[in-house]
Amino acid sequence: MHPSCQTLGGNVSTGENVDFLLKPINAVGIRLGERAGIRLSKAIIQRTAALRAYNSYGDGGDWMDKLSTAYVVALATRSADTLLMRDIQNHISENPPIACRGCREATFGVNVIRERIFPRLKELREHTNDLLHHLDSPENVGVDSLNIQGVFEYCYHLFEKNAEALFGTIPETVFEFTVCKQCRKEQSK
Repeated sequence: MHPSCQTLGGNVSTGENVDFLLKPINAVGIRLGERAGIRLSKAIIQRTAALRAYNSYGDGGDWMDKLSTAYVVALATRSADTLLMRDIQNHISENPPIACRGCREATFGVNVIRERIFPRLKELREHTNDLLHHLDSPENVGVDSLNIQGVFEYCYHLFEKNAEALFGTIPETVFEFTVCKQCRKEQSK
């Protein structure tokens, strides 16, 4: 076992999944705008919290410090991701308008947007959800099964690889109308 590993609750160890190197995030959250103006990245508060924790990860002492930092990165990155998806959703023009809330969600809900436009974010978000759900449940012990590095890859991918999306540059995507389960049930009667 690695010397920095500690034991959590009996014979369950933290494993070596807290020791890894991070890729640098060089994308900026503030850009020059027109004339003397500035442009802020979407979710600037969440971005700031996530990147502060992200950049302090290597300075963490023991596994608990690192796990706490990973938790902050997970929460802030997931929040920024959700805000971005909602912003995209709010800018999709409905022509014709979709009256059913369920059909609207099935056609271009935040999860559909993430899956279609940002499939890698969708995949990496699972690591974040696993970590948050695991740590939020008091009966869970140990972190060997968690992909902690995946949480940091999710942060990197959102803020570095999709920096332009956070400034409003979204690839054109066609969302085909999708009938929700309830409407499908009604139509089959």
